[in-house]
Amino acid sequence: MKHRHIFVRPAKPDDAQMFFDWSRENPDNGFDPEVAKYPSTFVLCAYDQEGPVAFQPVQQCFMLDAFAARPGVTKLQTSSAMKELVQATVTQAHIKGVGEIYFLGTEAGTNAMAGNHIFEELPYRIFRCKTADLER
Repeated sequence: MKHRHIFVRPAKPDDAQMFFDWSRENPDNGFDPEVAKYPSTFVLCAYDQEGPVAFQPVQQCFMLDAFAARPGVTKLQTSSAMKELVQATVTQAHIKGVGEIYFLGTEAGTNAMAGNHIFEELPYRIFRCKTADLER
């Protein structure tokens, strides 16, 4: 059997039903149909000469990175600052059509606060690709 080259293009409106059907047929992939509805999400389609091979939704989320507080501030100041920064991030998410905000917790107290408020803890491992490291 000859290997056929796989190409990638943006998904077309006609692909939508196939994309949703295939996503439901793969229950272990963590598919969330709401992600496809976020204004900043786009869907890619891998295809060959016979048609679509796979779909990949790509959501543009916000990732809260390393929080840096002024040395010597109180826990109350820190938690108040975090609260305000998260609220500002939510506002920016609405403005930019971003559907999800992620927080990578590294400190037990902050993790507990995040989990007790608007963030939910997810059962996934996180993998990172720094595009600047792809070409050396």
